[in-house]
Amino acid sequence: MNDWNDGYFTADTYTYGYYRELSPTFQNFCLLLRGFVTPKLNEDSKYCELGFGQGVAANVHAASNLGQYYGTDFNPAHAANANELANASGCNAQFFDDSFEQMLNRDDIPQFDFISLHGIWSWISTENQNIIVEFARKYLKSGGVFYNSYNCFPGWAAKSPLRELLVLYDRFIGETENDTFNRIEGALKFTEELLAANPLYAKTATGLDTIFAGMRQENHNYLAHEYFNRDWICMYFVDLVEILSAAKLEFACTAIPLEAIDQANLTRSSIEFLNKITSPIMREQARDYFINRQFRKDIFVRGARKITPVERRQRLMNTNFVLMTTNPIEMKCNTPIGEISFNNPDLENAVNFLMADNYRPKKFADLLKTNTDIKPENIEQIITVLVDAGKILPCQDEAVIEKVKPTCDKLNNYFCKRAEISHDITEFASPVIGAGIAVDRFEQVFTAFHKQGAKTAEEMANRAWNLIEPQEQRLIKDGKPLESAEENIFEFKGMAERFLNKRLPILKALQIA
Repeated sequence: MNDWNDGYFTADTYTYGYYRELSPTFQNFCLLLRGFVTPKLNEDSKYCELGFGQGVAANVHAASNLGQYYGTDFNPAHAANANELANASGCNAQFFDDSFEQMLNRDDIPQFDFISLHGIWSWISTENQNIIVEFARKYLKSGGVFYNSYNCFPGWAAKSPLRELLVLYDRFIGETENDTFNRIEGALKFTEELLAANPLYAKTATGLDTIFAGMRQENHNYLAHEYFNRDWICMYFVDLVEILSAAKLEFACTAIPLEAIDQANLTRSSIEFLNKITSPIMREQARDYFINRQFRKDIFVRGARKITPVERRQRLMNTNFVLMTTNPIEMKCNTPIGEISFNNPDLENAVNFLMADNYRPKKFADLLKTNTDIKPENIEQIITVLVDAGKILPCQDEAVIEKVKPTCDKLNNYFCKRAEISHDITEFASPVIGAGIAVDRFEQVFTAFHKQGAKTAEEMANRAWNLIEPQEQRLIKDGKPLESAEENIFEFKGMAERFLNKRLPILKALQIA
């Protein structure tokens, strides 16, 4: 029998997640922040996502970026959903249900500027990992970008045995269950009871109660794909560096902007120790010990090249940025060493600058021209911290925005229509940022109402109630369903008011609404 799933847990399809790290515009920003040459994004650009899941991120990026997208996910239900989204937007994309080996052996795909995979590497066999390396060697252009995220040590050292307990139960007992929920519940209960019996492992491993409690809160489909696959390979950063060297890939940086600021992630003594290490690869690996990292988001380049610090700053200052929130902004972030606050004297000026003209995207170079008291290094810190937090994001050129807006509009209209009966996809595609923005189901519904001419919160509330009432759905408040029409409409009105005042201005700036 042809075991097409190759040991991957396919009893249920994967969740409809979106990951900004897969966006080529975001990857280019991360590279620029660290001073690397970035691939140009234009009509000739080619992108490939390996293991795209339900295809939400792949389609958001295919709709919002110039060029052509390719991808594969061997689950045919995933591929069917991805192609349905592609047909809805009319984007230039081809999505297959090939295995990685079949994708490697195709004769109808081009060389790529970007090859990305998110949440795939750790959950496939060594054989498939080798195929991906060969795929990058064969199909990634010189100067091309390779993004990969994966579970890593030392952060997984305490958690790894828990995963083995879940798989142990599922292997010998759970597979007799036909229902995925019961399989996972059985494995969780078995593990819970084992830990309650006080094995020495539970006494020596720290934080197990918190780890297991977090697992209990996760979506069961997520748990199935995270913990229940036959293959699970956790590795150290240096292991991946060595493996990818066969494809001439060099580590450039992580897809986490805040990691460009050591002071935000490391204590003073940690920084002093790491600064003594001259090898960048050894330093990066040692850094994982200081922050006890368990998941990496790495960007590799085939032929990485650096730009000068002067050019790096000029390019950052001449990049358009857009404010992503109408709420007050503080320079605060949660990091491995706790909550960090930055006392940046130019924050207020920067935020006011981005708020002006209805949140229209702007270059900080223009702010520096009109206010010579502002320090460029302060603006760099603001960019780094706020992009990491998702409070501001880098933008595409206006000419690019104009070209990709039609496909974004079509995809967003499809999302709005789908939101009438489902809350599975909670994203919009923005032509401005070449990426997605998280929204909830009724923000999608309200966006559709706004496009159809609804002006007031009261009108939106009544239309929303008329939408869900025939479906026998009710809003939930304080854990309980609201039964009467009046209660639901009142709650919808508050939601619509927040949408009109807080979200709509941002959606307009992102050219979504």
